[in-house]
Amino acid sequence: MKTIKIETIDRIAKVSLARPEVHNAFDKAMIQELTEAFSAFAVHPSVRAVILTGEGRSFCAGADLNWLGASRSAPYEEHLADTLKLSSMFRAIYDLDKPVIAAVNGAALGGGVGLLAVADVVIASEEAVLGLSEVKIGVVPACISPYLFMRCANRAKLKEYFMSGERFSARDAKEAGLVDHICKSYELPEAALAKARSFANAAPKAQGVCKQLFRDVPLMHLDEAERYTAKVLANIRTGDEAHRGIEAFFSKKKIEWE
Repeated sequence: MKTIKIETIDRIAKVSLARPEVHNAFDKAMIQELTEAFSAFAVHPSVRAVILTGEGRSFCAGADLNWLGASRSAPYEEHLADTLKLSSMFRAIYDLDKPVIAAVNGAALGGGVGLLAVADVVIASEEAVLGLSEVKIGVVPACISPYLFMRCANRAKLKEYFMSGERFSARDAKEAGLVDHICKSYELPEAALAKARSFANAAPKAQGVCKQLFRDVPLMHLDEAERYTAKVLANIRTGDEAHRGIEAFFSKKKIEWE
């Protein structure tokens, strides 16, 4: 990997965006490497949770403007191929059936905010600054919009951010539902690690199904959801994890989930 760094701490993978000289802006290479990394985590049995953060002073400045500038005269088909790869990257992170914690160590702009939206938990430094700045250069936050619409509780405020391109604080982002927790900058690495470890103590298959429920059930009619969720619970209750968990509860033994 040339644009990201991956290290493993216990059963937790830490992914650091590693282009600090351009504020961790993503280009074709980073999009490809992030997609490959998160696709690999999905089938890697020893990875129980993932922390996503940035090297240097920034989390992610969104798309690399040098990359965009070099391709501005490209035909529509080439732009579509690029944007489909970008969408696939966000989808690979969003669909991972393991917890993803975004540790926002600095500025998160444009597509960088999209990385927050596809994470399960977002912990931001109180110095972090966010912005959906695409309209400032005549672009739109289109590929990240489905995830922002799902995560952001305050649609009116999100619309304002979309249309103004103005930057906003971590506290404003928390009020809008884009950030879950705020901490001091020096506390961020340990806070993210502690959160990841708390996830790693749960049953992995059940945890993945919980993410699946959040993805699928809101899109269903109540009659469909009633039948679907009953089947999900019945399948889980007849599985090995539930048998082990219930047995451990009655025998008062702690389980080390693999």
